[in-house]
Amino acid sequence: MASETVEPVRRRALVVGCGMAGCAAAWWLEHEGWEVVLVDKEVEPYPSSYLLQLDAPATRVLRLMGGQEIIDEVTYAAPAMSVRWGTRKVRELKIDGDDEWRLARRSALLSRLFAHLPATVRTRLGVGLEALEHRSDDVLARFNDGSTESFDVVVGADGLHSTVRRLTLASEAHSVYRNGLTHVWINADVPLPDGRAVIASREGMLSLIYPFLDTDQTSVMAVVPVPASTRPDEPMLVKRVCDMVERLGPDMRAVAAAARKSEDTKLTRFSQVRLPRWHTRRVVLLGDSAHCIDPVSGMGAHASLPGAKVLAESLRDTDDVTVAFARFEAEVRPFASTAQSITARAVEFSTRAQGRSRVATLAGGVGDLLATIPATLTRRSNRRQAAPRA
Repeated sequence: MASETVEPVRRRALVVGCGMAGCAAAWWLEHEGWEVVLVDKEVEPYPSSYLLQLDAPATRVLRLMGGQEIIDEVTYAAPAMSVRWGTRKVRELKIDGDDEWRLARRSALLSRLFAHLPATVRTRLGVGLEALEHRSDDVLARFNDGSTESFDVVVGADGLHSTVRRLTLASEAHSVYRNGLTHVWINADVPLPDGRAVIASREGMLSLIYPFLDTDQTSVMAVVPVPASTRPDEPMLVKRVCDMVERLGPDMRAVAAAARKSEDTKLTRFSQVRLPRWHTRRVVLLGDSAHCIDPVSGMGAHASLPGAKVLAESLRDTDDVTVAFARFEAEVRPFASTAQSITARAVEFSTRAQGRSRVATLAGGVGDLLATIPATLTRRSNRRQAAPRA
């Protein structure tokens, strides 16, 4: 009698949040043989038209996902930059662009990434996670539509205000670092002169001014100090930013004038997620939910796309999810911690008054950077030792 072939049981993963980290995690887990369910509490999760940046490693991972068409159609090469600073006289340093670094509208890129998911990934939009119950061999998830499902692992990729993080590791109050700085976002209906991005540290603000190369628009984002006890006055902050942009030079006057007329503005707070660990039992956090760096860094895609690949490969190499999660965190945390430190120190240095506080911020940043060297050297040594066995 011919023996019957027994199909291996596919492990089940719940991915919460269908932003960049969630979509990437769903793609890579399915690629490694997992049965994946992707949920998001929003019916339409991609309303924002602001810019995202993909560095070279993130772009390479997107190519490995078969996303070259996405890169070609909705991203464009990061432009050359003009770095400006100075108290009285504006000083300038020009930097060439890099084709391996890409920019894209958030809504366009994430919509295409979501559409790129394999048909075998089951997606449930408009379904929120309400509770997680740890059991001996799985996790039971309860959703706001009354349904329940069991999973072998849960990946929390639901961003800064993560429900998974709140349910399993820490409340937002105990995991999010804020420093009294506010982002002022303005989309101006005017092209940026010469298409050259401008990064400026002046008048107690750090500003990033980038072109939307797919339209005749300019994105203005500035980081401004706002006391924690003060309710932000959006019109006043927008005016303050526009005044500063106008004083960056004659080439910025048209951008400032268009920004003053813009109705596409918003305020957000500088925020970083800082946790001693990113996983517990069968639940792991990924991307902003684990280690939000802050949008001013431009490094969120690096933490999301390569991070999702590392997580899926760590789970592929062992049946022990705790070991896999630890390997994933050991690989990604050094980059995330360094990026957080550099970003926080840079914005705090740029927005503080002259004097001891700026010196202390600079010294602290150097100390944070030096502290990451041993971990980086250890990771490189481990990779070299593992290479002959691969």
